[in-house]
Amino acid sequence: MNTNGLIMWEGSSPIDGAPIVCIVTGLAQSSANDKTGAMLQTWILRQDVAPNVGYRDGSNVSVCGGCAHFVQKTCYVKWHQAPLSVWQCYKRGNYARLPDYSVLDGHDLRIGSAGDPFCIPETVWRECLAHARNHTGYTAQWRRKAAEPYRDFLQASCHGMRDYLDATAHGWHPYLVVEPGQSAPAGLTLCPASAEAGHKTTCAACHSCDGSTGGYYIPAHGNRRKAFTAIN
Repeated sequence: MNTNGLIMWEGSSPIDGAPIVCIVTGLAQSSANDKTGAMLQTWILRQDVAPNVGYRDGSNVSVCGGCAHFVQKTCYVKWHQAPLSVWQCYKRGNYARLPDYSVLDGHDLRIGSAGDPFCIPETVWRECLAHARNHTGYTAQWRRKAAEPYRDFLQASCHGMRDYLDATAHGWHPYLVVEPGQSAPAGLTLCPASAEAGHKTTCAACHSCDGSTGGYYIPAHGNRRKAFTAIN
């Protein structure tokens, strides 16, 4: 068995009813992600479709919803790398089930390393947060009525000024993605863990994107960042 990860939840997607799974990793070996730092990672994936295939053919709508990066195919997640490796391990039956949430004690948690946290029941995340030391998390599904309880612990993923204005008007703390070279609204802080900010810190050390702190922004990043079009 792979002791670095555990199956945290399996069930149906609230978006389209497809079978999905949430797997937590980093329990035996810390993440090598330079931006996030040493955080437990949570992967929200289709059970029955390889994540890189789902990204290409649209099946990942079950875990991504209408996220602009999924629709525009500008996602910064490299679905053929870590998500695929996690999925393959899951399909081989090499992950045990989470025995209880105490295994998260003292850890920093990244909610939604791939996939949208809205797809996992709010109660699961609240159990996690009762044990994790700190966390970060974002949802692009914040317009949904059913997403309102998630506002307590997730930032609203915003992909343009219209998103930003709507999210803040409905009480969400925003994390705004802007086109490269585009300015951000006054009052938003450039993500201090971003390359543009000089990697002043990591998400694990900052952990301000926890749904209860002010607004942040980041220029579109990843291999397809130049293709991103803001929703204005």
